[in-house]
Amino acid sequence: MKKRILLISILTSITPSVIAEPMIPTSSSQWAELYQPPYKQPTELPVGSKLRKELFNMLRKETDPATKFKGSLKAFRNWAVFIGETVNAKGQMITHPPFDNPDTACLWIRTTKGWVIVESSFGHSDAFYIIWPEIYGTPKGLIGME
Repeated sequence: MKKRILLISILTSITPSVIAEPMIPTSSSQWAELYQPPYKQPTELPVGSKLRKELFNMLRKETDPATKFKGSLKAFRNWAVFIGETVNAKGQMITHPPFDNPDTACLWIRTTKGWVIVESSFGHSDAFYIIWPEIYGTPKGLIGME
């Protein structure tokens, strides 16, 4: 755990930013061709939306299929990020090892073959996902960083 925190500290302090701004401006008609959904800023996926259901069904394959999720699922450009908790059908928290907590995070990217999970975690103890922009090029706004 201490090694992970040290690694995150080192990476975020010395690694130059490699996050590229989109080449296509949000005002371009091509924006909607490239990005689905075509949100022009990080946006919470509406409860009941087809994409929200699709992404959570993918994440359920990595845990108990009856699992529900509580938290924020945002999309922007070709990325989606969930940061929240696992719960059962009654809304009660489901804990996971190694720290017996419900914390859950997932990162998806939309490829030419559809949405795929890049990384996910259950029961983690820290906000390790803050390094996703440096590792994968995830838009910082998706995880609350500007």
